[in-house]
Amino acid sequence: MADLGISHTHANHYGSVPAKKPLSMRGKLQLGINAALLAAAFAFVAALVFGLIG
Repeated sequence: MADLGISHTHANHYGSVPAKKPLSMRGKLQLGINAALLAAAFAFVAALVFGLIG
């Protein structure tokens, strides 16, 4: 492999391994809103496909 000039001890600093952090309240809220929007979009497209709308 190519020598990038960084040691393995410092490789994590550059984001090669994502750090797991517990979700804050704001993160949980955003996750819930995103999930709800995704579910609503899916339901809308499914209703269009099956002729329930329009």
